[in-house]
Amino acid sequence: AMLGASGFETSANFVEEQKPGVFPKTLRNMWVAVSIINCVLPSLAVAVLPLDELTGDKSGFALAFLAERVAGPFLRDVVAIDALLVLSGSVLTSYVGVVGLFQRMAGDRCLPEFFSETNSWRNTPHYTILVFFGVCSSMCVMLNGDITLLAAIYSISFLLVMGLFAFCGLWLKINRPTLPREINAHPAFFVCGLLLVSFAFTAVVLLHPEMLTYFYIYYGITTTMVMLTFARVSIFSAFLQLMSHSKAARFVIQWFVHKRVAEEWAHQKLKNLQDQGVVYFTKRANMSQINRALQYIEQNEEARWVKVIHCYPDANQIPTNLEEYVQILDCVYPTLKVDSILVHGEFSPAMVQYISKRIQVKVNCMFINCPKIDFKHPLDRMGGVRVILNSEKPNPFRRGLNLGTTSPFFGMSPMNARNAGEDYAALMPNKSSEDEKDMQSSPGLPFNLDNEDLNN
Repeated sequence: AMLGASGFETSANFVEEQKPGVFPKTLRNMWVAVSIINCVLPSLAVAVLPLDELTGDKSGFALAFLAERVAGPFLRDVVAIDALLVLSGSVLTSYVGVVGLFQRMAGDRCLPEFFSETNSWRNTPHYTILVFFGVCSSMCVMLNGDITLLAAIYSISFLLVMGLFAFCGLWLKINRPTLPREINAHPAFFVCGLLLVSFAFTAVVLLHPEMLTYFYIYYGITTTMVMLTFARVSIFSAFLQLMSHSKAARFVIQWFVHKRVAEEWAHQKLKNLQDQGVVYFTKRANMSQINRALQYIEQNEEARWVKVIHCYPDANQIPTNLEEYVQILDCVYPTLKVDSILVHGEFSPAMVQYISKRIQVKVNCMFINCPKIDFKHPLDRMGGVRVILNSEKPNPFRRGLNLGTTSPFFGMSPMNARNAGEDYAALMPNKSSEDEKDMQSSPGLPFNLDNEDLNN
């Protein structure tokens, strides 16, 4: 009901284009409209029309049938024209939602990159539009254009999306407790919403159980495409191994293309995937934190070139031993190439965009730790930077002991050591407290890129 009156399914896309504070008002207006429309119209229909007619052959156009009974053919035609315009808008919003979803997933390397390509004529992602058109058309052909069955499949998909909203809200509360939130809802609301969606989903499945087959077909195709994208490195590596050890495979390939051309193509694709760079922003020299980020990248990303970047407004705020820690971790991970980059300026959305253009790494491939509530910049204004880890929680058993912690004088020049004016024991508590802090924005100093910007 909410979907038909509001277009709520596209909220994840248009919320990114709205000013702060507008989306809650949009939700409020949608709920008011839905509550009025979906209470008044069914009540009017039940009062005017017999239930047998509402649930019979004319149930597919019950509103037009109601208008004809109330005011004659003229109002029926007005309702039909209005329904045509509304459904046209729904088709348009569905394309908007799919384009935004595919572009984001392609940017996150969950789908092939050609889904993010745009044509030079209209600057639109034509591959995404054509694929979505093919999916919708094939579904209409398979179901012979039956509106009731098409609505059932759409209801199943939409209710699953609504269920995922509730589940992900709970997941974020558990796994990202420090994430800044403008609206902090109680977990009971998520549980209640998930239960209500589950009831509605069960009702739709019981009413049209045969539709699950078609849903599984399209869901399976989509999941296969995503999994193949994740396994591209393994697929190309297996192809090269097969070409090297199997005479039958070489014989088959040579029917289509020369063996050397096929191997060069696979090597180039594999090299392009692994040479893609990713960025990890760190605020301090915390070897354990950087190590966790490298573990995440090694397990979940195809890229094998990691740039650990620290933004410093003042040269005195450059973390001690950051470059040494990065060099050590570069040796620990032989499959990764780890570089340390120092950038003069405050960590901000403008700085993220500047670094992205300077080192040719997409913002979607830049990672940070989960910020705290006092993070200076709204996360939705960071351009798509991905939160991959929580900060390390303080360990009360290590407080005061600092076992296995590297000396802050490791790698420090003698002059800097003399200027420090403090012994190692005095510095250790300060370092321990720094390691326990989360990744937050840099101090409130002016954005400055006048001096040397990138130091490799």
